[in-house]
Amino acid sequence: MGVPPVRRRGSWLLAGAIALVVALIGGAGVLVASRGSGDDAAAPAPTGSFTDGLSSAEPTPTPSDEPTDTTEPTEPPSEPLPSPTPPEKRRTVKDVDKGLEVYDDVYVDPAKGWRKLHTTKYSMTLAAQGRGVAYVVVSPVGYPAAAAAPAMVGMVKTADKLVGVQSGKVKTLKPVNSNIGSQAQVSFTGRFKQSGATFSVAGRCTTMTGVESIHNVTVAVCVEARKDDTAAAYRDASRMLASVARSI
Repeated sequence: MGVPPVRRRGSWLLAGAIALVVALIGGAGVLVASRGSGDDAAAPAPTGSFTDGLSSAEPTPTPSDEPTDTTEPTEPPSEPLPSPTPPEKRRTVKDVDKGLEVYDDVYVDPAKGWRKLHTTKYSMTLAAQGRGVAYVVVSPVGYPAAAAAPAMVGMVKTADKLVGVQSGKVKTLKPVNSNIGSQAQVSFTGRFKQSGATFSVAGRCTTMTGVESIHNVTVAVCVEARKDDTAAAYRDASRMLASVARSI
């Protein structure tokens, strides 16, 4: 049985895109907040002996019995010099905005045969009949791409109600240009049920985080296709990913 036409998959595509956006923005906040979640160790309580000054058998020393401190006061330690702030990176590769704007000056140029199905403030859903579906999601929060990639797979799983999902290891990739600070990718497989039929799907999510001083965003491009026919979808997704990278 073939994959249902795009029009029959519209409901889960639209719902998936909205869920992905909500989850990503929320997840970004969690990831950022977790960086400083460690608590400082509590300092030990001061200890010491106590006397009431009356029950002691020791005589009270007279002023002449008190030792004279001949130690000269020492100079207070000097304040450490602050480390120089490294200069901020500047854009060395011109940003190319071609195609459809997703959010915050991030663009995607759809590959031939792909069309826009739906947009939200932070995302765009594209599909090609008989090939697959792609999500482009932009978060206005920059955090490590390697942390964002598996999180995106989890969001796709939840949004599209996939079952039996298995994810591969996160691959840290070399950023495709100097405007991108980090880049990562993770592949996954799963099953999707609709209208009494079950389809095996495969996909991958690629995340790119812009250099903070150039374009402080985290962008995810996820593509899904039928498991036994991923070649065309993956090829087109790579082209669209390249167009997104050029706009960061």
